[in-house]
Amino acid sequence: MKTIAFIGLGKIGQTITYTSLIDGIFDQAILYDIIPELPEKFEHELRHAFATKGVNTELISSNRLDDVTGADIVVITAGKPRKAGMSRRDLFADNAKIMYDLAKKLPPKNPGAIYLMVTNPVDMMASIFSKFSKEYVISAGDQVETMRMRSYLAKKYKIPVTEVNGFVGGEHGEDAVVLWSTVSIKGNPVEESVHQEVENYVKQIPGEIIRVMGGTTWGPGTIIADIVRSIALNENRVMSIAIPREFEGEVIHVSIPVVVGRTIGPSIEQLLDEKDRWYLMAAMKDFHSTYRELIKTSMIDQLS
Repeated sequence: MKTIAFIGLGKIGQTITYTSLIDGIFDQAILYDIIPELPEKFEHELRHAFATKGVNTELISSNRLDDVTGADIVVITAGKPRKAGMSRRDLFADNAKIMYDLAKKLPPKNPGAIYLMVTNPVDMMASIFSKFSKEYVISAGDQVETMRMRSYLAKKYKIPVTEVNGFVGGEHGEDAVVLWSTVSIKGNPVEESVHQEVENYVKQIPGEIIRVMGGTTWGPGTIIADIVRSIALNENRVMSIAIPREFEGEVIHVSIPVVVGRTIGPSIEQLLDEKDRWYLMAAMKDFHSTYRELIKTSMIDQLS
């Protein structure tokens, strides 16, 4: 039986859940949120959608974390969302405490699960969950930025998005790095004159969407559901997700294009040119420095 659990059913959680389940690739799905009645009423909504699509996935909804058991994949979106004018890192202290609690309670009842982190700041929350759970955790990372980059180039050059290749790496968000040695349009490199324009779009468009629409939902929700699908069906697609790696004696999560299936890896890091590898190392150093400082100021270490 393929069982997936969704922890957190806010706007992005609902979108990921619906998009992950509508094709009927899971036998069972567990829907969890702390808000009274929300999981139950969302279950009804899903059942109505599944009825017209002929989807037979069994649904379990609950406000009790103890009911999240036997999952093969656990998708975590629980926590405070980013609002207009906020940095993802502004959410660290509050959401780290939630991750600490989940890291202690979820693993005992879900042995061997792959944990997919979506809660922002997503890479740091993956590192926090990994730190306190000792489980295998991945972050949705820069797969969202990767698709934003590809979509922008497709629109700019008026070509099908399937003609655009390439990845974004580093930390999800404002510090993401376009890995230009991987980027091509119809097999040809992108001229350097548009590099800054593309990078600006990738980093600025989320804030603009949040300002006008209140949150980024359909883009991330669909892209993250594709990560779920690649794991569940063992598709072995190359995606730019954040995987655990050791840096200065600590496990941190920074995105690199990597094969995603039932097992994660290998990465294509060694295929990148020297410049891209330098930017990735700089991103790791900045991530680690900020991560350690946020742990210190939020006193999250004192919970252990």
